[in-house]
Amino acid sequence: MDLTAPALKVRRPVVLSVIAGLSVAALVWAIVITRPAPEPAINTTSPGILYTTPFARFVTNGAAITATGAVLFLLLLGAAGRQKYDAVAARARVIAIAVGIAWVTATTTTWWLQAAAISGSGPKMPFAGMASYAVEVTSGTALALTVVAATAYTVLVLRRTSSYWPMACALVGLVAVPATGHASQTNAAWLTTPAICLHMCAVSLWVGGLALVTVLVARNRSALSLVLPRFSTVAGGAIATVAVTGVLLAGPRLTKDITPHPSVLLHALLETPAGWLVIGKLVGLGILAATGGFIRQFLLPAVRRQETVALATLATVELTVMAVTIAIATALARPL
Repeated sequence: MDLTAPALKVRRPVVLSVIAGLSVAALVWAIVITRPAPEPAINTTSPGILYTTPFARFVTNGAAITATGAVLFLLLLGAAGRQKYDAVAARARVIAIAVGIAWVTATTTTWWLQAAAISGSGPKMPFAGMASYAVEVTSGTALALTVVAATAYTVLVLRRTSSYWPMACALVGLVAVPATGHASQTNAAWLTTPAICLHMCAVSLWVGGLALVTVLVARNRSALSLVLPRFSTVAGGAIATVAVTGVLLAGPRLTKDITPHPSVLLHALLETPAGWLVIGKLVGLGILAATGGFIRQFLLPAVRRQETVALATLATVELTVMAVTIAIATALARPL
């Protein structure tokens, strides 16, 4: 790894702060342009809860993606790699535990916020309201299931159980909420529900995996030569899955029609706030595919030979674009 790469000269907290700042700015922009018009005759949700909920969802998504990436990283190391690079594996487990706790906390907060919004109780909503929301409303049941899955994930990582079981819990927690969202309410739920589940799993493996590879082994040439080729295979499949499922989901999300007429779809893309968000996601996917392809074609052979490469800068660009795209997707997942 090239220790003189510009991205490595910048302190990690600064880089993380920039990524967080840009993604939050993108989330705020997406919320503002898609906010519903006020209807005075209807008792609407308080602005605090209405605009705080997407931020809680964004933190939930980020924690879930990082949790998935942490166990993927341990799987990519393999048993021999975990023994050889035991310090790296230990750091991956610490990250997995920390984001597992954050995932549980953020999902519980989202659960409370959504229950408060739907009940109309606002900040005064009691715990019993959360229970009623989980029992009576599908989205509440999904959030409760996510909390259970995230808790199980954290416990399994703490107990150093085989990484396959934490991965299973992470993927269940990832798909629970999207599977009960807008994709399940179309006329072709048989197609859109599996598509959104595959979309979320692929994004999480791709983004989370790259984040952990960059943070943990970017400067360790030997470990990088082991992990990156394996991750590249996963990333290639993930990019293809994200692209295909994204196309399948775009039409029903914007037009409520699984096979919209091209002119109707074009109008929805160019003339509606939701369409602008979809275009933003497409632009992000294009940038990510280009940088990922460059890494695979030009840098990966050098990594296999344990030569110095400027991977950190490209990985930082990818993670930034990924974070912004996830922020846009979080706003797009709201009822619009």
